[in-house]
Amino acid sequence: MDSMQAYQMLEWGRPPEYREVPVPEPKAGQLLVKMAGAGLCHTDLTIIHSPAGFWPDPPFTLGHENAGWVAKMGPDVSGFQEGDGVLISAMYFCNYCDKCARGLHEQCRNIGLPGYGVGYDGGLAEYILVEAKHAVQLGTLNPVEAAPLADAAATSYHAVKLMMPQLVPGSSAVVIGVGGLGAYAVQYLKQLTAARIIAVDTVDDRLSNAKRLGADEAFISDGDTAEKIQDLTQGGADAVFDFVGNTPTLTTGLSSLSQGARLVVAGIGGGEVPMGWERISMNAGFINTRGFNLPDLNEIVALAREGRIEMAATHFAFDAIETGLDALESASVAGRAVVTFS
Repeated sequence: MDSMQAYQMLEWGRPPEYREVPVPEPKAGQLLVKMAGAGLCHTDLTIIHSPAGFWPDPPFTLGHENAGWVAKMGPDVSGFQEGDGVLISAMYFCNYCDKCARGLHEQCRNIGLPGYGVGYDGGLAEYILVEAKHAVQLGTLNPVEAAPLADAAATSYHAVKLMMPQLVPGSSAVVIGVGGLGAYAVQYLKQLTAARIIAVDTVDDRLSNAKRLGADEAFISDGDTAEKIQDLTQGGADAVFDFVGNTPTLTTGLSSLSQGARLVVAGIGGGEVPMGWERISMNAGFINTRGFNLPDLNEIVALAREGRIEMAATHFAFDAIETGLDALESASVAGRAVVTFS
């Protein structure tokens, strides 16, 4: 086929549209991947509703949580064969700067914001063209099920890994927002640490799910949340993971820290809080984590292949992307929202 359907941002302030576009041809070092599953997340909603000036300018195809099968390989590609199931990193990295050489792909000096579905054409199309260095072999994993690993699952894994040295027996970890990313974080905390896990959210069903996935305590967030956490932990949590990032959650997170603890913020809720020596616990700190690296991706793929993490999702057909986005915006999606392709 010479052309395909793609769901594209065409200009800021205008809803995305389905368009007929050429099927790209892989060049040296590239793979053409036939899409199997593309996750939808709140980053997509943020992009769609954003004004000009922050994200790379359109036109581009949306979709940054992508998995599929290798359809064609460009010259100088090794390690892949046609038909291989692959996960595509949502983090776009150069792989040759000093940061990438140390495995810090999320800190790549040469890329910044652009990535697949954010400036470069993403996976809400029948095919996606990717750099082979951004693809991870899935082995026995179904690419439809694996799609959310490309961003949501990897971002929360990276956040948890940052704090693992502190989450020793007797420690406590709070997860604020246990929807898509937070539900993965609860699983990683249960699998990889000895911390007591406290889940906080505004939706009862999410809290019930968090308990099922391993949270020791779970309760609805309100004006007394920080005080409850202080009481439960006898002086504050050792780590607080905020997967919402609005002003109320940031305020709660900072007020829930024990001495020497960290607030790890992965949510993009646009919150603002006053900071200062006198406003947070002694020796406590704040980490704004963005994305993940290639080792993180390989590690969560291994966990998923071993059946050690649950990848719950609600599927939407390619011609029903807008239905999926509406469900995402209304918080009515069970698990992750994943677009599937016939």
